Amino acid sequence: MQTTSYSLNELLRRAKDGSLTIPQFQRQFVWREYQVRSLIDSMSRSYPIGSLLLLARKPDLPLSTRSIEAEIREEYTPDGTIPDKTTADEEFYILDGQQRTTSIARVFLNAHPKKLYYFDLKRMLELHEREETAWIRTPKRGKTEPNRKARNRLLRADIILDQARSDIYVSEYIEDSGDFPEFQNDRNAARKAAARIKGVFETMRNYKVPAVILERDSGVESVCRVFETINNTGTRLTTFDLAVARFYPKPDLRRLWADALEDHPILENFKVDGERVLQVLYLVSSARNKKYPDPTRSNLLALTPEEIKKEWANSSMALAETYRWARDYGARPETLPSHHVLVAIAAVRNLVMGNAPGDPWKGDDIVRRWYFSKIMHAGASQASNYNIGQDFIALRDYKSKGIPPSSTAVNLNADRVLSLIRSDVRYKSLQNVFAMTLRLDLMTGAKIDSESVLHDHHIYPRNAGRKYNLDQKMLDGICNRVPILKDSNQSLGEGYPDEYFREMATRARDLGTLGDLKRRLRDAMIPGDPYESTWAESFSIEQFETFCRKRAELIVSRVGEVVGDSLQSDLLDDDESAEEDDF
Repeated sequence: MQTTSYSLNELLRRAKDGSLTIPQFQRQFVWREYQVRSLIDSMSRSYPIGSLLLLARKPDLPLSTRSIEAEIREEYTPDGTIPDKTTADEEFYILDGQQRTTSIARVFLNAHPKKLYYFDLKRMLELHEREETAWIRTPKRGKTEPNRKARNRLLRADIILDQARSDIYVSEYIEDSGDFPEFQNDRNAARKAAARIKGVFETMRNYKVPAVILERDSGVESVCRVFETINNTGTRLTTFDLAVARFYPKPDLRRLWADALEDHPILENFKVDGERVLQVLYLVSSARNKKYPDPTRSNLLALTPEEIKKEWANSSMALAETYRWARDYGARPETLPSHHVLVAIAAVRNLVMGNAPGDPWKGDDIVRRWYFSKIMHAGASQASNYNIGQDFIALRDYKSKGIPPSSTAVNLNADRVLSLIRSDVRYKSLQNVFAMTLRLDLMTGAKIDSESVLHDHHIYPRNAGRKYNLDQKMLDGICNRVPILKDSNQSLGEGYPDEYFREMATRARDLGTLGDLKRRLRDAMIPGDPYESTWAESFSIEQFETFCRKRAELIVSRVGEVVGDSLQSDLLDDDESAEEDDF
């Protein structure tokens, strides 16, 4: 990586000759006029405008690009002030700075498609020292593009590149326009006023734009990391962004992905990234070509356009069907523990089913146990590309050779459940277990299916922490949560469980439906027996910690039903020291 700077003329020359181009993953030009004016005003004061981030073009990373969004005419060179391109010039991709570069080109090359930029000389004298930007004017482009307008008061921005001509125009306006009667008898004051404007233009002509250049030997990973670190917009450069630029326009991945989201809305609901389709596609291609499956950035970018065109539709459909499968097992967009495991499942589905309808995993308890043991692993959300490849091999061998995939150990006991926080992947996994086993709403008995909107209800309300000095971490923990339908959550509000459980038991007893209530309580892992007259009293404030402990034990038992022998509940305090190897 090296740093350099470009003079205004040099930057404009590179914009004009095409040696600076914009990769297709970059957003379109979106700056508004006040942002452009602020940029030019900053340059007129020698204020920093930030560094450009450039990548030297190289044959092993051929990105499809577009030109700077400015209508730069080939013949346009104001009096030869912009040098011509030389054969030794290196060409660069603009990774960061296209908004600034495009703005500068539009202003100083008279290249805005709809507007012209003029500097209001009278306003410059009045406003520039007050650091206001209203001296930069942007009238609509008309049939003519005069160098000067409004009795020479407005000077077209690109003219200032020609120092001799712009100096003459400034002097003529100050001395001859009649806009400054105070200068008529004071030629020295007029000259000082003209010198102030000429000094501003000289500052712009001499402005240096800093640039950080990544050398040709920079790999894909280093390019992405530098982009994520330096990019002052905070935008993350994804593998899919690079792939869009790599393959555009044949195929146009951005268009393919937009079509996939329209055909399979579940992908958008779960906020799936287009990279996931490429990973599925790559895994399928590696299996058919008998290559080792390792879906790294480099390998995804090494796919051929033909492979993408051939496998895209089936891979998109397989991914969508896999998210539906995960949804049937309790996943919701806000509780999905990991996208990585689903990539491997989708790739094997593609190999097995192609574009045929159906679910190859329907009723398969082996895959279900394997899936839940994977997502309940402490490092599941950070699975590496290597892990994705290994999961793919395991599931592929299971389908082709009947070899069951090895389940990952699930280290969980009641103490661990009580200590889980919402950011822990196992917390989300338990929410999946809850949703999967609930078929009726706890409060009303209304049917719950995979498309139901569930709210994560606090059994003891959160305000009990302040009111009764209960442990706030335990109040927000998984043991004090239960998924219920939206209407039920709203009706309960901040109610206390000893009250609403008593009402539920009384109503069920009157209707003769205590058996139904008991089944719903069992499904929701709520302890106790509603047939007992004192059952509701076990949810008093004094019993809060006892309730949480009992519920933690019920949760661990339910996990054991789901993952079988993979559950390891005899844990030491530091037994997760080796669980982070997926990072």
